[in-house]
Amino acid sequence: MKKKMLNTIKQIAIIAILFSLAFYIRSEAVNIGGVPPDQKNFYKDPSTGLPYFSEIDSYYNLRLTTNFLTKGMLGDTKVNGKDWDLHSYYPPGRPVDYPPMIVYVTSFLYKFVNIFKKVSLPVVAFWTGAFIGSLVVIPAYLFVRKITNDYGGITAALLVAFAPVYFAHTFAGLFRTAMFNVLFPILIMWFFAESIVAKTFKRRVIFAVATAISIILFSLSWVGYVFYLAVIFVVALVYFGLRYFIERGKVEYVSKLDWIKGQRELLALLIVAIICGGILTIGGGPSAIPNALSQLVGAVQMQALTQTSSYPNVYISVAELQVPPFVMPIPGKPGSVFLPNQMSAVGQIGGLGVFLLGVAGIIALLWKAGSIYRSEFSLTKDFLKTTPKIRAGKTSKFKKRKRRISEEVSRDIQIEHLFYAVLFTIWSIMAGYAVTKGIRFAEPFSIPMSLSAGIFVGFAADFVKKHVRAELTALTLAFICGILAASPFAPTVQMKFLAGIISAILVYIVRKHSLRSVIIALLIVGVAATPSIYGAQQFASQIVPSSNTGMYNATKWIKDHTTPGTVIMSWWDFGHFFTYEADRPVTFDGGSQNTPRAYWIGKALLTNNETLSAGILRMLASSGDKAYLTLDNYTHDTAKTVEILDKTLGVPKSEARNIMINEYKLTPQQADTILQYTHPDKKRPFVLVCSSDMIPKAAWWSYFGSWNFETKNGTHYFYHISQQVSPPQKEKDKTVIYTINEVMQNQMICTKIEKKANEINATILMGTKGNLNEVKPHKLVIIEGNRVVKNEIVDKDSNYGLVVIGQGGSYVTIVMDKQLEDSVFTKLFILGGFNQTTFKYLHSEPGVSIWTAQ
Repeated sequence: MKKKMLNTIKQIAIIAILFSLAFYIRSEAVNIGGVPPDQKNFYKDPSTGLPYFSEIDSYYNLRLTTNFLTKGMLGDTKVNGKDWDLHSYYPPGRPVDYPPMIVYVTSFLYKFVNIFKKVSLPVVAFWTGAFIGSLVVIPAYLFVRKITNDYGGITAALLVAFAPVYFAHTFAGLFRTAMFNVLFPILIMWFFAESIVAKTFKRRVIFAVATAISIILFSLSWVGYVFYLAVIFVVALVYFGLRYFIERGKVEYVSKLDWIKGQRELLALLIVAIICGGILTIGGGPSAIPNALSQLVGAVQMQALTQTSSYPNVYISVAELQVPPFVMPIPGKPGSVFLPNQMSAVGQIGGLGVFLLGVAGIIALLWKAGSIYRSEFSLTKDFLKTTPKIRAGKTSKFKKRKRRISEEVSRDIQIEHLFYAVLFTIWSIMAGYAVTKGIRFAEPFSIPMSLSAGIFVGFAADFVKKHVRAELTALTLAFICGILAASPFAPTVQMKFLAGIISAILVYIVRKHSLRSVIIALLIVGVAATPSIYGAQQFASQIVPSSNTGMYNATKWIKDHTTPGTVIMSWWDFGHFFTYEADRPVTFDGGSQNTPRAYWIGKALLTNNETLSAGILRMLASSGDKAYLTLDNYTHDTAKTVEILDKTLGVPKSEARNIMINEYKLTPQQADTILQYTHPDKKRPFVLVCSSDMIPKAAWWSYFGSWNFETKNGTHYFYHISQQVSPPQKEKDKTVIYTINEVMQNQMICTKIEKKANEINATILMGTKGNLNEVKPHKLVIIEGNRVVKNEIVDKDSNYGLVVIGQGGSYVTIVMDKQLEDSVFTKLFILGGFNQTTFKYLHSEPGVSIWTAQ
């Protein structure tokens, strides 16, 4: 009893240490180490004193949680009995078809914390992801410990908690549903495994029910819960087939009920199917599971899906939906494939080392499961050899009975290993296939790989304890493991070797084999886990928030100086931030980006026709999608619809009507129907927010805005803003300033500014370092202070434009594709409204400007 209690205390202590480490490293993000010290306050929310959230999606979850706490529902209102969001994709808004688990959990934590101390909801939300993300160490440790030992459990817990793809979604300041995407899958698979290997029928039923409950809870977190239903289904059927083959003719059942009880995997599957099917059907209707499966398949195929309309697929611009390479070594550093935090399949799970250990764990399970056949063959040979020597009597009977019990226990363990081998093999294969469809699916892949790597480490620790007794072998192993474990943290070769030497000395000093094996086992744990721990620590220490006080103040200005119905227009990235902070609707956001509005907003930013741009924004603000959807019904040709709107949105209503009727042969009634959407008598007010983050994003909004509906493609156009500026240099009678605007591998884009007396000129430099050639700009615009001193076409055949902005002797230069020179975005944000008359300036903050148009 005392030994059992000590063992329990040891497990609790290990879990406490693992959780503390996971939470501590996640909390490092609060220091926003990626921001220079003198700028940190600019990236802190004045309402909380904490940094702004690190992803804009966090603000959507925060708004839904606020709605739930204040209104008792996730939406702003009810439409046909369903929660409806009047802030997103407005008009008309959209249904809140969103997994509510993050809202429920955060609301509970908010109320619980406020029992002891008054804490605002944003503060609770700021830490929720780190708290939930750290909890995964508990089931990971207990699950793998059951299969192997403490060393395996510790390794699995560390690898799961610090897997780059999961850590990047669960550090302090990130508030996303992804926080549940590892916790619940481990619970599901752990409970399912226990429902198979548990010794009693009662425990098997209890764990099967726990599996079903975990799946139901996970269904409130992510549509991907059906993936784990599929894994369970396949695992159960494969294991049933294998066990039937192995036990054929060897196990007899007295009744059908006895047979049913004996089919553990089918019983568990039946219980899960009945409970999940019943509750999910009651909660979501008969189509709940098929719909979830359809959504999951759709998510897997986002890159390959053919659009149902002629508009571009915005998902190709979303980083987490890109298909990753298997590995991505850093040029010149082949060993980097073993490091985490790379945009590759194995990099996202912790590096090639974790992947190889995971594969080794599966192989070890298969080997141990295969011992069923080897042991049976061996026992048969032994029996044939020893039977003639056994004498009758009590002693011989006792020995035979003892061997049967031992053989039965050994066989049970081998059957368990067979199940775990089937579970991790199928789980890894199915998750591995998913990750080939997008980097976002690296998260499900990281779970079986991390757990399986822990299993291998656990088996390795057992091997060391049983077989590594020679001192030289132990010292050599300790030396190598010490070097490998310290490598991620040790900056020099000397320090790595020092770590190896210290490890070997420690093993040499400890003479007792049991303690020596503990040290070596811990070193093996370090070899497996330190790369992921180091990668997580590095990641957390380089965090930069998604927003800043410039954008925050801009949203507060909008909230204080516009009417509640004013629609905010911008690129979709900041949509959730606008809806939460400004409490105003947006035309589209991170939950509605893959819509025709991406084309129309991109077009409004890219076009050089100001009245067309204003007409597009007016149409979207007043009637949403109605104009082009209705016109599609008349033309049955999206390209023709876009052509008609391109010609009419920028002209007065009467002229637009004539064009529709005379040039495009619409009936007067059809034209009048379209005009009430494009040129409404009662226009809804809107503001256009332009911000510095839209400069690097121009490659995508220009791609969608330049979409060719005949060829089904667009063109990426780029801004190259100066990154470094040289001190002024004297060259003969001129003062010369150089800027570096872009470095791409060995190619450079720079600018050269020349000042002579009261004259200033500039040109573009392109080429390789040390071999830069002058490229005359198509158009050159130079602004000194608030005065435009040059605005001229320099070379009509050039493909690049150049803008030079000087203030107090310092300069910013922007090289751009000439298609962006006269774009509305360039005119408004870069040139501050110069040379345009359609848009009205409203307000500006650092990196943000706000405009409107009548």
